[in-house]
Amino acid sequence: MHTFNFNMHPSIRLWQWPNILAIDTALIAILWQLSLARVLNAEIDWAASAVLGLSVWLTYVADRLFDVRSREKAALFSLRHQFAKRYRQALWYVWFVLLAINLLLATQLTVLQLKNGSLLLIFCLLYTASNQKLSRHFFPKEICVALIYAGGVIIFMPVACPLGFFGVFTLLCLLNCLMIGAREKVIDAKMRVHSVAPLVAERWLAPLALFGAGLAIWRGDELWLGLALSFGLLGLLHGLRNRISIEAFRVLADASLVLGALYALGFSESIG
Repeated sequence: MHTFNFNMHPSIRLWQWPNILAIDTALIAILWQLSLARVLNAEIDWAASAVLGLSVWLTYVADRLFDVRSREKAALFSLRHQFAKRYRQALWYVWFVLLAINLLLATQLTVLQLKNGSLLLIFCLLYTASNQKLSRHFFPKEICVALIYAGGVIIFMPVACPLGFFGVFTLLCLLNCLMIGAREKVIDAKMRVHSVAPLVAERWLAPLALFGAGLAIWRGDELWLGLALSFGLLGLLHGLRNRISIEAFRVLADASLVLGALYALGFSESIG
């Protein structure tokens, strides 16, 4: 079994590791969950946040490991896939350990949270299986990821989540996926992955981001201002996309969602 450390990959910079290891995707979900809970004055147990973060990580890493399973290393063109290919045995070991921990933590959830989480798990499994089966022909992975991701953020809330937040946050996640997909369309074409991103005209992505930012600013409270910040950063990033490497673009696109959540969380805490 492979072991790995940061020094073995001089081509990967320190700020890229959270993305390579799929840590940023889990962090984004947890931060938005906490931001939403604070605004709704809802109590979120630490176990619910841990289960959400681990579930997101498990889903993303499993998808990557299945992506590289039947491909040679020479046919992989992104750092995250090359890393997953080289250390797939070690990653599967870590994956099963964290799965066991996640299942153990899930016993701390309420009955309602457990039911909702089980439903979300079914959708995650269906997404992973469908994506692996259909992506070489066509699969709307960006839409599926956005809906499942947004659903994960609200699924453990003990109170009803505003439908408006769910819709706009789903749009934010979708734009994040579409912008990354547009930037990585050459990589996807080489890997024979067909999704929604190449079908969406890139010129519409920045206006959609500005629309989302404007809508969020109009709503005006701390949670929505965090959304507006993420939308604005994504729009700016998309405008500068040709000046940014593909790997850096992906990291920055995810960082845009982290910063928006941190703003919402910090702002709500400062006025709480």
